[in-house]
Amino acid sequence: GILADAGIEYTLVDDTHFHYAGLTEKDMYGYWVTERHGKAVAVFPIDKQLRYSIPFKKPEEMLEYWRRVAEKYGTTGVTYGDDGEKFGVWPDTHQWVYGKKWLDNFLTMLTKNHETVETITFSEYIDRFPPRGRVYLPMASYEEMMHWTLPTDAARDYSEIIKKLKDENRLNGMKRFLRGGIWDNFFVKYTESNHLHKKMLYISNRVENSVVKTRSEKIKESMRRELYKGQCNCPYWHGLFGGLYLSHLRHACYFHLIESGRIADRLLHKNSGWIEINSGDFSKNFGKEAAVETADLFVLVDSRYGASVTEIDYKPASFNISNVITRRPEEYHQKIIEAVSGEGEKSGEIKSIHDRVSMKEEALDKKLVFDRYLRRSFLDHMFESRPSVDDLQNGSFGESGDFIIAPYEISSMKKKKSTASLVFRRNGELKVNDRFIPLEMKKKYSIDSKKPRLSCEYRIRNLSGDTAAQIFFGVEWNFTLLAPDAPDRYVTIRKERHKMNSKGETEGVKKWTLTDEFFRFSVEMASSRPVALLRFPVETVSQSEGGFESNYQGSSFAALTEISIPPGKSYSHKYTITLKTLT
Repeated sequence: GILADAGIEYTLVDDTHFHYAGLTEKDMYGYWVTERHGKAVAVFPIDKQLRYSIPFKKPEEMLEYWRRVAEKYGTTGVTYGDDGEKFGVWPDTHQWVYGKKWLDNFLTMLTKNHETVETITFSEYIDRFPPRGRVYLPMASYEEMMHWTLPTDAARDYSEIIKKLKDENRLNGMKRFLRGGIWDNFFVKYTESNHLHKKMLYISNRVENSVVKTRSEKIKESMRRELYKGQCNCPYWHGLFGGLYLSHLRHACYFHLIESGRIADRLLHKNSGWIEINSGDFSKNFGKEAAVETADLFVLVDSRYGASVTEIDYKPASFNISNVITRRPEEYHQKIIEAVSGEGEKSGEIKSIHDRVSMKEEALDKKLVFDRYLRRSFLDHMFESRPSVDDLQNGSFGESGDFIIAPYEISSMKKKKSTASLVFRRNGELKVNDRFIPLEMKKKYSIDSKKPRLSCEYRIRNLSGDTAAQIFFGVEWNFTLLAPDAPDRYVTIRKERHKMNSKGETEGVKKWTLTDEFFRFSVEMASSRPVALLRFPVETVSQSEGGFESNYQGSSFAALTEISIPPGKSYSHKYTITLKTLT
């Protein structure tokens, strides 16, 4: 209906849509008519065979394919539409298409066989040929996309079914009964994608509330333009290319969303020292979250996930320092394992981007480590024995407490002058030497509107009447400055600079700083007590058009303290984060 209202008479969609509507191979030629509320549009099915063959197979094979189609189904139209990147941008294609003359040969073949194959525009085809009939297409995308959006285990099962049907030569007949997921499932598969999407909706609502505050069309246009830039699709999903796994793409969307929000802030608040507490279901999962806004900060706390901090934005730099993705298994990781073991297929011919297995670096299999929890901040660990930095990086540690991702009760949310305070409480257990010790954990977050500062004060009370709680208490943060080893982005511990992707342990630390000279800000972290500071880079392994690669996502910091809490007594600890603009 929208296309028809815009005066668009026809469009192209992948043939997968037509298979999902119940049609078969013989129906994938020419065009069909669909309508919504009486508004009609012609739709051409894009031929998957051509997508996979051009420019990877010899031109003569294309000619033979068209002849078979004509002989089998009569004179008909075959639609080709695809990515321009295949003609020189994708790996190895530039030499193949231009150096080895594939494009020249292909166009020469078309010229010599013009009596067999005629190239024609879509509007000309509609003028000369009637539609095949009426069709109603379900929400879908091309077949690969529907595969990629499936949960990893389901994707593996789907691949096995497809392979089995291919081997039995039954795939074409069964296609209309086989489908993957839907695009929206990326919000399920990747929590970070859902979070980015819901951040966009949050900013969109904020923009809508602020437009009534100004008559300036220029300001409205600027604010909306930034919002729309934050809706660029690339970082919201992941398939064959980096997408969501590329932190600079996620940063670009966050940057523009924060920019849009900053314009809305200036319309909604006239004074500089304002502060808001917005509680509700930010993630749209029936959760209980609290968002604190100031002119300089946006802080989101999730009560149902360990009362952890999901996002910290430093608005003067339009930078989300919490933009770190979780390490999780992907179906294609099996290809890496097979390649390392020598089980992968070897061939000298150029392959489609879907079939290539290329390693952009060595020992990628060693980086296939997966997290048990989301990479958030103010995550609370309790260890019976002290873990090493390798233990934390590899996930080879046990939790003695049940606090890290457990739900907390929201005790209070208050604003007092220039400070917002959020108090979360949970009664949990600590398991030590096969004994269970009841503990009460209180986390009090304070956000200051006069200075870009966030603090969290911990109070752990031993509810046992006869047993001391002896543990290593750890608090974890996951932050990014995007670049892993750039000289203008670094961590400073005891006046010594370290790269963002450095790894190490430092004893007796009370302050450390993340500095970004490119975006001109710093993140100063302070502890009320000396701690052992453990740090390591968070790296994921994903596929891209160039092959399999590791991606630096951010840096994980864990502050460890050995504590002993007598029965009925409490332990207190405070951490403070201060953000500053570099002069």
